[in-house]
Amino acid sequence: MSRTARALVLAIAAAAAPAPLLAAGPAVRFITPTDVTPRSFQLVWLSGDPATGSLRLFEAPACVNEIFTADVVPLPTVSGSAAIVEAARQLGVVAVRAAGLLPDTDYCVQTVTTSLFSNLVTTEPPHPMIVHTARRTTRSKDAAPGDPNQVAFSNDLTKLQITRSDPGAATNGALVLVRVTGALSPLAAFVGDGIDDDANPSTPTGLALIDLNNLYGAATGESLDLAGDGSEDLSARVLGSPEGFVTVDARIVPVDHGLNEVVAPSPCRGALATACDGRLGDADGDGDVTIAVAELIRDVVVGLAPIATCAVCGDVSWDLTDDMKDALAIAQVVVGLRLLPW
Repeated sequence: MSRTARALVLAIAAAAAPAPLLAAGPAVRFITPTDVTPRSFQLVWLSGDPATGSLRLFEAPACVNEIFTADVVPLPTVSGSAAIVEAARQLGVVAVRAAGLLPDTDYCVQTVTTSLFSNLVTTEPPHPMIVHTARRTTRSKDAAPGDPNQVAFSNDLTKLQITRSDPGAATNGALVLVRVTGALSPLAAFVGDGIDDDANPSTPTGLALIDLNNLYGAATGESLDLAGDGSEDLSARVLGSPEGFVTVDARIVPVDHGLNEVVAPSPCRGALATACDGRLGDADGDGDVTIAVAELIRDVVVGLAPIATCAVCGDVSWDLTDDMKDALAIAQVVVGLRLLPW
């Protein structure tokens, strides 16, 4: 073989050789915008490694010009608890708030996750996602006398009790996400952040404090005035929860007395056709997830059944809609192909 031919063969072989594997950053999933207001929003996600997180913001719609003027706060807490922050990092629970934003505005955003094991970084999604801030806040404290454009009302704060099979299980770092019918985004709160059940912060609590005043309407972009009359579904998931937690729950929004007090969401069994206490997936309200539940959701979707007894409980995809995705997921749970709740 001539020198030229040999060189050509070597060049082709080198080109065909597999590229060296590059070390990858932590796996990232469940990127979810929460607490979207006119001036801020939060992104929460799960990391495969213990990790820290941050955000990159860009001007929309081009997503090219990066914004450096926003106030970006990793793992924001009400109480400033260092124990909650450190536990969340170890669980791979990441929450980052961006504030100082403009109302009714699109922002391009990416999550940046740094592994505490390797210092390797993952940026997701590859193409920035769009988050649109709410339009305006309408609260009783904002209502000017005689201003017809302002609506005077105030929602309550609600406390959620996260049920644990082991009452002594650690709760620090677990993040509760709450969806409410008609809301622009879920709300998020760390378990035990700003609330306790025994006046001893050194013992674990199953309580999470959710400020319903932070809800904005998906249709209007304005503050969402909750009726609390049994017509509004409320469902919760827990991210980073240790084994022994009930990781999803369904309730209805509590009655709003306009006092901004801390109240508990209402049980749903026996209420209007809205939701039922228990795991998402229990659409017939019998306390269990069976193939009959999957068939019920299917029948609702195709019109053979008028409504599921517990609408929120059938919503395993957590989009406040019963559809074939829910029926399929429930059927897979029954035959052991997946776990519920995830």
